[in-house]
Amino acid sequence: MEREAAIARSAEAIRLHSGHNILIESGAEPVIDRLARRDRPVPATPPELWAWTFVVKDMIDVAGLPTTRGSALYGTEEALTSAPCVERLERAGALLVGKTNQHEFAWGVTSENPHWGDVRNPRHEHLAPGGSSGGTAAALAAGIARFGLGTDTGGSVRIPAACCGVVGLRPRLGAVHAEGVAPLAPMFDVVGPMATSVADCALVWQVLSGETAAPPPSLSGLVVGVAEGCEQAGDFADLGAEVREIALPYDILSSYWTIVGAQARRTHEATYPRNAASYSAGVRRKLDGAAGIGHREYRRAREELAAVRAGFSAQMSGVDVLLTPTLGGPAPRVGCDEAAIRGEVGRITSVVSALGLPALAIGDLQVVGRSEVDVLRVGLCWEARGGAIPAPR
Repeated sequence: MEREAAIARSAEAIRLHSGHNILIESGAEPVIDRLARRDRPVPATPPELWAWTFVVKDMIDVAGLPTTRGSALYGTEEALTSAPCVERLERAGALLVGKTNQHEFAWGVTSENPHWGDVRNPRHEHLAPGGSSGGTAAALAAGIARFGLGTDTGGSVRIPAACCGVVGLRPRLGAVHAEGVAPLAPMFDVVGPMATSVADCALVWQVLSGETAAPPPSLSGLVVGVAEGCEQAGDFADLGAEVREIALPYDILSSYWTIVGAQARRTHEATYPRNAASYSAGVRRKLDGAAGIGHREYRRAREELAAVRAGFSAQMSGVDVLLTPTLGGPAPRVGCDEAAIRGEVGRITSVVSALGLPALAIGDLQVVGRSEVDVLRVGLCWEARGGAIPAPR
């Protein structure tokens, strides 16, 4: 009965939000049919995610479904196998609802998509849902699924979490196996869980990684760095943490964007510029802007990135976690010029990506640490003590 009720809730939410372009598939009927085929008897001991519904960003392979990458170039053939991260969730009893819409090729902060329709934000109609995992965040906010998977290169899990009022974890590179996941810039691409609470996100992370995060009774003895005037700093002090001001190393962004651009050009070299007409104008501009990055510039950028990482690691000595807003500015509005706002919106999340650190977005609050368990434990403590998911600005 649990699974039947979960399927019915998902189907009803899909119908209610049918105009929001959240799923790549249209309508509830294909979803209900697929879930019915995958249904199975209740085991004597139900696994961790029994009857939990989930969605998967359409950069991630699911057997029997196409992987479009949010583009017009892909998706004519169904995937032959599922990505290992999807298989692990299904073995834990989770029910796949479907594939979610996204910013084309996972490169953008609004999830406006000329091929599959612009994803709409179910909680804040005047705001874009963020990108690039906007469809996954919107599916959670709409009640279509209990949790989901996104991908994050420069903020693509965390920005949508902030815009739609949900939770998203960016793990460290390689913490979740990337097999079966379409790349953008492999040095920074990660797969991360998204949910409507820190507690749910922590349990999904446990299934994906085998690591358990339990909430501490307080944050006494923890040293918390605060950057960008994070509004929730006082809440963490009330939980017993010692709070210190920390400056983010924005000078890392020049080398970061050089590496991202160079790797994205190589990712697309088989199809761009040969099939340029099938790309949106926005992605064409990004790829064209990265043209000509050669070996010497790329090597220098990697060296500069390593140096800034080492310097910031020394600066963080004695600091356990770092608090920042998730968004670097106001959340993107519907119909905004993505090229004009993406640098500001993603400036904080991009720095964290460049540093290679795990980060938990609780709406417009970002907790950055040295391990996924560290940031989840802090988030769990804050949530257990009544912390509400901060709304986007």
